[in-house]
Amino acid sequence: MIKKVLKNIYNDIKKHYITYLVYLLFVVSLFIHFDYYIYSSGGLVDLKDRIKVDNSYETKGSINLTYVSVRKSNIYNILLSYVIKDWDLVKMDNSRLDNESSKEIFERDKIYLKETSYDAVIAAFKEANKQYDILKNDVTITYVYSFAKSNVKAGDIVLSINNTSISNVNDISNILDNLNENDKLNIKVKRNNKEKDCYAYVVKEKDRNLIGIAIANIKEVKTTPKVEYVFNDNESGSSRGLMCALDIYNKITEYDLTKGDIIAGTGSIDQDGKVISIDGVKYKLKGAVKKKANVFIVPTDNYEEAILEKEKNNYDIEIIEADTLHNVIEKLINR
Repeated sequence: MIKKVLKNIYNDIKKHYITYLVYLLFVVSLFIHFDYYIYSSGGLVDLKDRIKVDNSYETKGSINLTYVSVRKSNIYNILLSYVIKDWDLVKMDNSRLDNESSKEIFERDKIYLKETSYDAVIAAFKEANKQYDILKNDVTITYVYSFAKSNVKAGDIVLSINNTSISNVNDISNILDNLNENDKLNIKVKRNNKEKDCYAYVVKEKDRNLIGIAIANIKEVKTTPKVEYVFNDNESGSSRGLMCALDIYNKITEYDLTKGDIIAGTGSIDQDGKVISIDGVKYKLKGAVKKKANVFIVPTDNYEEAILEKEKNNYDIEIIEADTLHNVIEKLINR
């Protein structure tokens, strides 16, 4: 019986081998990715259920994150990008440091997500004049550049350098300022919850003493009321900071900034409430318009681009320029 079935399969393949070959090539080609991304408009993420605040005030409208839809590129969606107006072909190098892999980019952006999210908590509580305590600050390596002479790794938490405790990036700069090129640094890090002794040699780049690492400050913050983030595993990046700060501020203060409207926006933020520029404005703005948002908030450095996109496409949406959290709140109150 089995021999008969196998013989029938063999005869069928022999008869239709060209069809099977074309099908096989089609399936294989779907899994061949090129060094490009396909960018297109995204949508909104309502922060109502993504940020939990104890005893929060009621919000009649919503405060929303915006995002860019990103697809990996195979031959078919590359061709489609020339046909579909909303799809843009973007070289992966635009978001890559040195020769990072896609996985390394994602892991780096997950660290930045944590950094901006807890800076948003601090900025919101500071603006609302409410108590917060920074319990610790993990100086975390996000990337090791190719010119570095070191065995530290991305994800390591720097505990000390030459027996001097490290609590922020300035501590590292102060140590490097007093050293010479090729001096050896003894670095103690925490890796996978275990302490490890590492090393690095001072590298001279543009007349500056460097180790050759990128750093993020991952804080642990205690607040009253308690703030808790509900992240998805596939989320990363720093551009949610401003909207998170606005949502937290709105939940811990009595005045409702939304006034019943759909508020959308983007922008990174530091703990002092300064708003930092981001990428992908036109895709995020288009996504906000598609979802009927009333307001789109955008960093100062990206404001002109947003206005041009609005005028070019005749978007019916109010655009608010964001330089600081304080000024954005005032503009929302007075709109």
